[in-house]
Amino acid sequence: MEEKEITIDKLVGECDDNQLMRMLAAGNKPALSELMKRYRNKAINFSYRYLGDFDDAEDAAQDCFIKVYYNRKRFDPDKPFSPWFYTILVNCCRDRLRRKNLFAEFIERYKVQQNIDKTPSISDDNDLAEYFNKALMKLAPAKREIITLRFTQDMSYQEIAETLGINQGTVMSRLFRAKKELEKILTNMRIYV
Repeated sequence: MEEKEITIDKLVGECDDNQLMRMLAAGNKPALSELMKRYRNKAINFSYRYLGDFDDAEDAAQDCFIKVYYNRKRFDPDKPFSPWFYTILVNCCRDRLRRKNLFAEFIERYKVQQNIDKTPSISDDNDLAEYFNKALMKLAPAKREIITLRFTQDMSYQEIAETLGINQGTVMSRLFRAKKELEKILTNMRIYV
């Protein structure tokens, strides 16, 4: 019996994401475990950059996988899994922002940070990443999500368009504006990109 489980696990590991979703829709729970293995770190990374809090990021990622499971039969296997997954993840992050009213907290943090020394000393990549995350948190959620999808998840314009349910031209213009604003924030923080 254990040999059969190993064989199923091996089979599941060799499937692409869409095949895994077909298997999950048919009731194969190891398919969900494989998807979680493939996407958990990406989901937490995206959520952390979106929400700015690791615990919230883990919760949003977990919420996303729960929704993937409950909506498994609504997935269209003729379309790529990744944009569908990130659509759910973005919505989980948005829900978490609404529930915790993090945007109001962000405004308060921003006001406090304005009194902080604006000439930080950056000694290593970790410091740079920390300042980047602080700057990212100063963007509106819509701008933060598009920057995160493009640069930390390495999505194409088309994938972002599918994920957010907007056209590709809108993605390009929003991304342009978001990058300009992020550049300005980093410059004001004395971080030059």
